[in-house]
Amino acid sequence: MEKIKNSALVFLSIFVLTACSSTYWASVKNSTDEHLLLKAVFKSEYGTQVMEMPLKSGEVNVWQYQQSSTEAKTMDKNLTSLEIISKSGCHIVFTKEEIRKKVEDTIRQIEILSNDLNRACVD
Repeated sequence: MEKIKNSALVFLSIFVLTACSSTYWASVKNSTDEHLLLKAVFKSEYGTQVMEMPLKSGEVNVWQYQQSSTEAKTMDKNLTSLEIISKSGCHIVFTKEEIRKKVEDTIRQIEILSNDLNRACVD
């Protein structure tokens, strides 16, 4: 009987840990002097989705996502890349790892800086 109780407790614990998800908000802020077009690429078990966001200078765009509460300190795990195109023609793509570095301090806000565009136009 004790073995059944322990097994049930283990299964219940696993269920609770895997079933608990929370809703989070993520954002992209345009801290440049230019109008930008952002293309956020999300990959999940349902396929690939692309979300396009035009952003004026100083503007912020927000999206909502769900993921396990055990990953609360992680940016949207389905966000795989962020492509940025400026009106002046600069083009840059942030990979998942580069996005992770950009949100180290803010967790859920990606800030696009003038330095990012300058680097893109020079490369």
